[in-house]
Amino acid sequence: MPEHAELVLDGLSTVTTNVDRSRDALEIIASLFLEDHRRVLNPQIEDYARLHRTQAASIRKVFPVLLGLERKREIATARVRQEQFPHSLAITRLGQYQLEPETHRTATTIVYRAIHTRSAGPVIVTVLPWKAADVPRLRLQFERETAIAKRLLHPGIMPVLDVCCDDGYFFFVTPSIAGIDGAALMARFSAGAQRWRCISRDDWAIYAQMGTQLANALSYSHEMGTLHNDIRPGNIFVSRSGSARLLNFRLEQCAQASLRQEFTNNAPVVSLYVAPECLTGCRDERSDVYSLGATLLMMTTQTSDIATTPGRQAAGTSWPRSGRFLRREANRIPRCFAQVLQKSMAADPAKRFSSASEFATALENVGITLTERTRNSVGVRSRVRSWASRLC
Repeated sequence: MPEHAELVLDGLSTVTTNVDRSRDALEIIASLFLEDHRRVLNPQIEDYARLHRTQAASIRKVFPVLLGLERKREIATARVRQEQFPHSLAITRLGQYQLEPETHRTATTIVYRAIHTRSAGPVIVTVLPWKAADVPRLRLQFERETAIAKRLLHPGIMPVLDVCCDDGYFFFVTPSIAGIDGAALMARFSAGAQRWRCISRDDWAIYAQMGTQLANALSYSHEMGTLHNDIRPGNIFVSRSGSARLLNFRLEQCAQASLRQEFTNNAPVVSLYVAPECLTGCRDERSDVYSLGATLLMMTTQTSDIATTPGRQAAGTSWPRSGRFLRREANRIPRCFAQVLQKSMAADPAKRFSSASEFATALENVGITLTERTRNSVGVRSRVRSWASRLC
């Protein structure tokens, strides 16, 4: 709910006509609305209509158009910013951190390995590669998203150790933990690798255990009043020991903006990781449950066959095609695991797990079942080998 009240309009000149006063009042309200939007405060048109009842009809008619124009401007700005993405930064140190060569890039950041100069400990530094003053809205988004992550303290969430601005560059710091993200793990298995550290390609029990850890972390963040809004393999960190953590929480408004940009760019596909109701601007805990289920499905199958679905079908009843895919993969995915994933990805939110906690319980039960099956299978194979050796 915006904090602006009708009293802000009392300073208008009394010599203007009623028509002029009405027009000026609407312009002032519109400027306040756009200011809140640019500050990434996610203002709601209905909130403004209720607060300014005398202008409610005009607000409901005009503000959607203003918001559409503002979003088009943001998309154009994002395109220009991507074109101006620096090839490298002429910096070797930020604050107390000595930067080493960069490890990778995202759409809006550069990630470095670094050394804390006081403790000499290794860390990961993620930098917004433009001067903060040049990208005020992006800086606000970056700052608010890191603030969200910093207050979430859970074993299944990557902790943020520090948030700083130095030499005009905004950055945050996370621990340096040996491991890779889920997208890189999928790429390794898709390329033919059968094993990475303690994780084998078809170790369903491990995937169920990782899913349980992530769902528990998601349940904690929901209890703290925070949605993730961008769960996908690239935002899952998998350590060498096989534990999993959530990365990169996003603001709802920014997640919606990214989704709109896909359609504006006439992308032929829409990510399956996005729940169908998000296309209409509706998000809740079950949207995150859907995204986590889709992420686990893709990580267990190591395929991109259903990672996308045609954009023109996205708002229709054919979303998603996960049921057909799961039936096709039934000979690979254990039935109990497939049923849990399919429920988490139901097109109707009411048919999904009602909470991340319920999803975590279901995944935990799957993990126990699959672990017991593996032990029994190993025992049978061992006895068969023993009998065969006796016969020989």
